[in-house]
Amino acid sequence: MRAISVKEVSKLKGNIEIQGSKNTVLPIMAATLLSSGVSVIYNCPDIDDVAVMCQLLACLHVKTNRVGNTLTIDTREAAYEPLPLSLTGKLRSSVLLLGPILARWGKARIGMPGGCAIGLRPVDIHLEGFMKMNVDIRLHRDILDCSTFHLQGCEYHLRFPSVGATENLIMAAVGARGRTILRGAAKEPEIVELCNYLLAMGALIEGVGTDVLIIKGTDVLTSCDYCNVYDRIVAGTYLLMAAAIPSDITLTGIDDIHYMKNIIKVASQIGVSVVKMENCLHVQSFGKVDGGDFETGIYPEFPTDLQPVLVAVLAKAKKDSSVTERVFEKRFGIVRELEKLGADITVKGQRAEIKGNTELYGHTLKAADLRQGAALVVAGLFSRGYTTVTNISYIERGYEDIVRDLQCVGAEIAYV
Repeated sequence: MRAISVKEVSKLKGNIEIQGSKNTVLPIMAATLLSSGVSVIYNCPDIDDVAVMCQLLACLHVKTNRVGNTLTIDTREAAYEPLPLSLTGKLRSSVLLLGPILARWGKARIGMPGGCAIGLRPVDIHLEGFMKMNVDIRLHRDILDCSTFHLQGCEYHLRFPSVGATENLIMAAVGARGRTILRGAAKEPEIVELCNYLLAMGALIEGVGTDVLIIKGTDVLTSCDYCNVYDRIVAGTYLLMAAAIPSDITLTGIDDIHYMKNIIKVASQIGVSVVKMENCLHVQSFGKVDGGDFETGIYPEFPTDLQPVLVAVLAKAKKDSSVTERVFEKRFGIVRELEKLGADITVKGQRAEIKGNTELYGHTLKAADLRQGAALVVAGLFSRGYTTVTNISYIERGYEDIVRDLQCVGAEIAYV
């Protein structure tokens, strides 16, 4: 098994090109099933989650071809097949295929989704919405059996603004009969991008960017191309990292900071100077972390995906800090690993209290989920000596090449 070895660095300087968004491209890959044709996705990240989604599409006789960061998807010969647990269990976003499959074929047999262990993450909101849309659902062990005579538009209020459920129900509603009204919908940028893609295909959607979406079903959808947006979580990882290390870096490929306003706000609060320039962010800091009290939340609040990185960076602050997790109930798994470095962190329910003015020393750490793994690599950059992060397959699910990125700004980091 590969690992990442990283040495404490005194300064970061250089450019990092931000990859395309993981959380945007996966639902759009699923949405290509709603039409019969050829779609081209530009700026598609070369990550493991995309590779698994391609394997799942291949099960449905969909042809995919990647050349660099351009992914071509051909659904003209798509045909229904059950999706095996051996694949769906590798990827949380595998559940997003459920809506398009039901819309196209009226039946779906799919293994339960997998992904990172950051909380319960049930799919009950997805299934409740589908049942409102005339879908019969049976769960046998880890296999979902779904069938419908036809998807019927409905009015459904999500009791929690689940991003995945919102995306799944939008795609199903596009292929349903009549009108669907989704209330309490999530408003994340990834949902806005999915809606814009579906609109380009010919879908009829009102209220994009709000928590009330009105979707009129249609059976006339045309395949189209999509240029994927930058990954705001990857960009946020490097932006927060800069607070803990003297930095003069440029994050390129960021043409619009609208989706990052909440992240930039927190980065500025902890000591990072951020200047928006044409197609990039110029990031500077003195490497002195300003502590404080922070909390995650649903968009547009600070994203839960960056909570592990924030906790790691605050371990270097000169004063006490805290982070309250408002989205997932089990997302402080990073604390045990940071304690190996010397961090003094106490978890009380959904709140992590981080003692300031502590020295961190390199150690061997184990990644247990995607964002926690990236945060451990970041922590290694400001821990004395060498830090080794194992189990890096989690990191590779969402970061094209974190080693390459950090080498571009002067870090002593390598795969081992």
